[in-house]
Amino acid sequence: MSSLLLALHAYFLAPILSIFFWALLVYVLMGWLMVANVVDNRNPTVRAVYSFLFQIIEPVARPIRRVVPPLGNLDLSILVIALAIPFLRDWFLPRLFVAIPF
Repeated sequence: MSSLLLALHAYFLAPILSIFFWALLVYVLMGWLMVANVVDNRNPTVRAVYSFLFQIIEPVARPIRRVVPPLGNLDLSILVIALAIPFLRDWFLPRLFVAIPF
């Protein structure tokens, strides 16, 4: 059963966490580019991509934002998520699945 959980991690959970990490990175970069007026947020494509990423990331960031307040204009919840994803994907979940006795 442990090998099944490790396969589930390798072929399902790890890719989903990696895709979420890259979506988070694109979300942050788009936010910075929109603030610097490099990317025009009146463009419908830019607005659609940013709102899609916002809808994906906001449900994860909102509970963390309640615990970790922003520091000035810096949203630390995004940093917490960016640090937690590799920790979960590369260290915690594989060790958890190996430790589960079946």
